[in-house]
Amino acid sequence: MASDIIGQIHSLISEVKGRDLNEADTRHRVIDFILHDVLAWPRNRVNVEEYIAPGYADYVLTKSNEDAILFIEAKRDGIFFELPHAVNLSERCTYIAINKLLTDQNISSAMKQVRAYCQDTGCEYACVTNGNEWIFFKTFERGRRWETLNAFVIRGLEYFSENYTAAYNSLSYSSITSRLSLISLLNSAPNHDRTIYYAKDRIPFYSHAITANKLASTLRPIVNHYFGVIGDDDSEFMDRCYVSQRDYQQTFAGMRTLIEDSLSPYFAEYGIRQLEDSGKGGSLGGRLTKNIKKGRRGEVLVLFGGKGAGKSTFIKRLLHHNPPRWLRDHAVIAIIDLLKVPEEPDVIRERIWGGLVAKLDKDNILAGERSDLLEKLFKDRFDIANRQELHGLPKTSEAYNTQLNALVSAWKNDKKYCATRLMEYWKSQDCGIIVVIDNTDQYSGQNQDFCFASAQEIASELNCVTLISMREERFYNSKIHGVLDAFQNAGFHISSPKPAEVFKKRLEYTSGLLTSPRARQHIVEDADKALIEDAARYLTIVNREFYNERSPLNGFLTACAHGDTRMSLDLFRAFLLSGYTNVEEMLAAGTWNFQIHQVIKPVMIPTRYFYDELLSDIPNIYQLRFNRNGSHFTALRILRKLSKNLDGATAAYMSMAALKSYFLDTFNMLDDFIKNVDMLLKHGFVESNNRLDSYSDDVDSLKITGYGMYMFKELSHIFTYLDLVCTDTGVFEESVSNYLVEAAKKEYTLFLNNDRVKRVQTRLDRVENFITYLHSEEEREKAQFSLGMAEEDMFTYRCIRNFEVEKARVLASAHRQPARRKQSRPLPSRARPPRPPRKR
Repeated sequence: MASDIIGQIHSLISEVKGRDLNEADTRHRVIDFILHDVLAWPRNRVNVEEYIAPGYADYVLTKSNEDAILFIEAKRDGIFFELPHAVNLSERCTYIAINKLLTDQNISSAMKQVRAYCQDTGCEYACVTNGNEWIFFKTFERGRRWETLNAFVIRGLEYFSENYTAAYNSLSYSSITSRLSLISLLNSAPNHDRTIYYAKDRIPFYSHAITANKLASTLRPIVNHYFGVIGDDDSEFMDRCYVSQRDYQQTFAGMRTLIEDSLSPYFAEYGIRQLEDSGKGGSLGGRLTKNIKKGRRGEVLVLFGGKGAGKSTFIKRLLHHNPPRWLRDHAVIAIIDLLKVPEEPDVIRERIWGGLVAKLDKDNILAGERSDLLEKLFKDRFDIANRQELHGLPKTSEAYNTQLNALVSAWKNDKKYCATRLMEYWKSQDCGIIVVIDNTDQYSGQNQDFCFASAQEIASELNCVTLISMREERFYNSKIHGVLDAFQNAGFHISSPKPAEVFKKRLEYTSGLLTSPRARQHIVEDADKALIEDAARYLTIVNREFYNERSPLNGFLTACAHGDTRMSLDLFRAFLLSGYTNVEEMLAAGTWNFQIHQVIKPVMIPTRYFYDELLSDIPNIYQLRFNRNGSHFTALRILRKLSKNLDGATAAYMSMAALKSYFLDTFNMLDDFIKNVDMLLKHGFVESNNRLDSYSDDVDSLKITGYGMYMFKELSHIFTYLDLVCTDTGVFEESVSNYLVEAAKKEYTLFLNNDRVKRVQTRLDRVENFITYLHSEEEREKAQFSLGMAEEDMFTYRCIRNFEVEKARVLASAHRQPARRKQSRPLPSRARPPRPPRKR
């Protein structure tokens, strides 16, 4: 289709070449063709000769709500536009300052005429054209004189053929109305690429690892087991450590904002209910019990929750470890866990139906005597076979038994038939069936939809209750594509437990296990007794931090996880085993009050000497994410915008269109904005109304999360955080990058020589230089984009102010504390490879 349009443009160029078209001909032959055929503007969105006092506007391009979006003034082809000379003969388009264009009388007259129409109607964009040359411009811009703005100038019709894709992406109906392309096209002069320098690429030992702390080998087995997923066969662990309190929320000092992990407005509209866990499964447990009691069958229930919210653990506790009495006595539970099943539909289907049959065959009928199998399960098909395949064969004959054995084998391999017959068997025992399909959220969207369709199939075929766990974002995608059209008001949303409660229970349980001879011998076999006792004391010391709401450890882990208990436990395991955790000093003191710098390093780089965003769970908020026209402050600007969007005392959702428009209009950084929103969503700094966790056009609105508020208000300007990310951050100044490289080399050498004071001074100097660079960049952008903000509102002002306070404390601490012991020194990179990045 594009080639056909380009061919028609070539024909038009040949046809009008050398002709002197009047205004009407210019419109009919050229402008109409460009607008409607090349740029796909529907005719009902283009008004012609619309009266705008004191005259008539030639073309008014409108949005779907009839608001004008672009005025076009058409002059006949004979009206010559005197444009400044092209840089080269092949230049088809360019940016030219409006004050230069106004020196030509014909252009000046046309531009001022159409600008008057725009000002009377409040339209921001205009165009003048003689059919061959097109001049697009803004009619006003806040804080700028109109004449100083740049216009986008097309020098001839050849532009539309030679640059068809670019023309369509900038000027078509869909681009202008949906993607707001005029904002990007006509913002201030386009930014030129700036070279980005990465210090980490020139630091030879950047990937070197550090050893774990002295208790790591003793603690690792128990930490990996008891600070992970609660297993199916560990009822004591479930009873002692399950957290049913699910009112996860945070408040922030200095702000009356409450951040909650709760049901989003999108899901509330579909009748999905917030689940309050009463210890017996809340309303979901009640719904399952009623269905079994009253014989309601053929229903699919969906348990929604975010990443790591504890959906699987909730289901296991409700139906496996601690079921309501009626369900325990009158329900057969089949939990099909797809966690380790490959992402192939045929394999998934086999696992679902095969696992279902295995779970329903609690009395081992399928493995029992053939006579019992034929009587209890296969009687219907056996009766038919006696009238057909087995008819006429003596029952004692070899032929009869051979044929029957083949039939029984085929019936046993028919998993759907076996499941149906087992359902009838349990029905005769006055028991209903509850089927659970768990951990479907590990799959891609299409396979998650397949799992939901399988749950519907099971409910229909077995006339039973099916429960499936899903992530909210997949429900949204499935719903809009029609996969869940049959889904009606059978959804329950589960919030995350408060991380501090999870840690307290597990730390108390594990420290108790370490002091128990039976458990100690089983979990940490052959471990040194003194190390075991130290490990128990260590866990007890750490546990005290979670009873303190103001603890940096508690606050940091709670914020970073943002409701993802699984991630919170992952971070905590790394913290407990890291060589950066001051185990020996803690044991010597017998108690410990963690400072924020003693938390950030073990969590952000538990096994590495230098920070690398690709290998850390905590992102670099200052990273340049788009090479052209990117900023160190885009992510923080998004967070600041959202932090001010409140509904009473609670963070409210903000329209994505409004956010996008602000960043386009103010900074002309659409691509940088999109990349930063994607990062913020993936790491949980912001939350979409439909819980999508990556950027797409389907994200309607955003709100800030507890993690986002923590990053914006605290973490982004803490010395230790800046110290870690500075060598990972791409910078625009080569001299700054060179300084960061040399400072890293010097610091590393001082670390090997155990010179703590000089090493800390080197880190302080490095951070001070990094902050100075960031401040100069923010000042430059402040002037470039006419931000007009007070000094105290600048991000780097907070960094500078906080650094002056922390500098004295860090130096004093360096003089007080002994040098780091040798066990934390870096290993050669081949001795211990860096931790691979987590799949998110």
